[in-house]
Amino acid sequence: MAKGYKRPSTLIDRPWHFCPGCNHGIIHRLCAEVVEEMGMQKTTIGVGSVGCGVFSYNYFNFDGIGPSHGRAPAVATGVKRVHPDKLVFTYQGDGDLAAIGTTEMVHSAVRGENITIIFVIKLFMV
Repeated sequence: MAKGYKRPSTLIDRPWHFCPGCNHGIIHRLCAEVVEEMGMQKTTIGVGSVGCGVFSYNYFNFDGIGPSHGRAPAVATGVKRVHPDKLVFTYQGDGDLAAIGTTEMVHSAVRGENITIIFVIKLFMV
């Protein structure tokens, strides 16, 4: 028997404010589904950086932090070191991660930090 869609408990039911055609809704849903499937709602901390990513705390039903522009990997590193048992991820857009935050991402990777960085790229069709 086919299953129907069920909103994950890790995703808050509220109207979306993102622009029409934006992919944030899909990515929010995927993140929420993974956290729920892993059973880690109470042990997850999302770091949503400046730009559209900062609004993730309005939609995720788990802890979150809003750092300065481009500094999400550095903040996530600090959070993970204080809470090594938590699932810590960043949620960043292209201006935040690929521009001002590139150094933070590269240094986190070089140090081998145990965080996940989610890079949201906006695709436009002309």
